Parts: sequence; C-alpha cells; structure tokens
Amino acid sequence: MKILAVGDITSPGGLSYLAKNLWNVREKYGVDFCVVNGENASFITGVSEEGAELLLRSGADVITGGNHTMQNFSAQRMLDERDDVLRPINYPVGAPGRGYTIIDTGSLRALVISAMGNVHIDPQLDAPYGYIDRALRESQGKYDVAIMDIHAEATGEKLAIAHTYDGKINVIFGTHTHVPTADTQIFEGGTGYVTDLGMCGESGGILGMDIPSVLFKLRTKLPGKFKCASGAPFADAVLFTLDDKTRRAVRVERIKI
Repeated sequence: MKILAVGDITSPGGLSYLAKNLWNVREKYGVDFCVVNGENASFITGVSEEGAELLLRSGADVITGGNHTMQNFSAQRMLDERDDVLRPINYPVGAPGRGYTIIDTGSLRALVISAMGNVHIDPQLDAPYGYIDRALRESQGKYDVAIMDIHAEATGEKLAIAHTYDGKINVIFGTHTHVPTADTQIFEGGTGYVTDLGMCGESGGILGMDIPSVLFKLRTKLPGKFKCASGAPFADAVLFTLDDKTRRAVRVERIKI
C-alpha cells in the first residue's frame, strides 16, 4: 500500500503545476492514496473552493490545512460542506469545517487527521492531543489506515506528537516550514514519519516567496507585500509504503516532482 504526501502549496502557480502532474506521479509510483497540504494555495490565504476542486480532480484524495486556512473567508462555506478539505482539528468548537475525515476509495478506507501545533505559531490553538485522541476513538473500526498531517513550526513538537501516536497512526508527516527534512524514518511501532514534507511552488526564492520582498520586510521592519518567487515550479513529496497485512510502514522515501 502506497501513500503519497505532498508539501504545502505556496501559490496558485504551485497549485496549477501540481494539478498538471499529480496523476502521472500517482501512476508512476502506484499510489493508492494521496494527501496534499493546501493551506497556502491561494497565496498565504488558505485554499479557494475552485483551487480545492481542481486539486481533488487532479489526484488529491484529501487536502489538509494549517494556520492560514481560515484566512480565506470565501472558502469557509466549503469547509462546512466538504469532507475531503480539512482545517486543523484543534480549532475551537464552532469553527467552520472539520479536522478529520474518513475517505473510502473503494479499495481503502483512510482516516486523515489535520492537526496543528501550538509552539511559536499563530493562531495559538489548544494542544492537539485530546482532539486527536477523540478522532481515533470516534473512528475506531471504521478505517483501514490512519494518516496525520502535523502543521507546526517547532520540529521538536512535531516529533513529540508523532511519537505519542506511534503504532496508532500509520503515516505521520509534518508541514508548515516549507523546507524538506532529512529524517524520513520508521518508528518502533511501525509508523512512517518525516518532520517536514517541504513545499510545492516556484523555486529561486525564500520558502516560495520573492527574495527582495522578503528582505525588505526583514531589514526595514515595515509592512510589505510578499510576492511569489519566479523560478521553475516543483513539488516536494514523500512516499510511504505500508505492508498490506500489518499496515506497518516498510519504506519512507522522498520524491521531487
């Protein structure tokens, strides 16, 4: 069983590039299920309804969220209506949308959880542990494989959350920092893990952003508007291979799209 996870989409150009290439990547690697973090797809304001529909038509099974998800006010109705576009599970009660879902592809029932850390990140939500526990409890017996996106700034927090659910969630990956980490691994309990997937967007910039616009803001401390980088688009992804019978991870490998 092969699960593909694609890092944060940083721009509309990154979204378009991934949409053009994702089905080919799925066919090439024999992917059974694909999760994409889309929380910057509308350029630092979550994913639009049109963008989400394009991604889901183009090979994504679920879109996870993050700290910018709720900034796209026009998409909040979509979050309530769709079960394949998620926001972080640890938002307060009453927030639009849902933080976990079960998608039945016909051959696979996948529980997908979108969680957010609370260290050095805004908005600062509750710690996600209790919310994740509840999702696992409510979904017990209804899924074949569990997948979780931890959207967080601190690498230590991602690792702490991941180790908490080793053996309980089959695939765990981190998002948010846009830089691929070199720690693809399999935990003792059989969970496949990586601290950060990376990003999907234009190259040649700083985390997908135009270098001069980032430097202006950092050097002057004045308000400034970020611009997208202008290099060739790419996407960082990680492919998790699970044993069909035990559901334990047997391989975790990086892919550059």
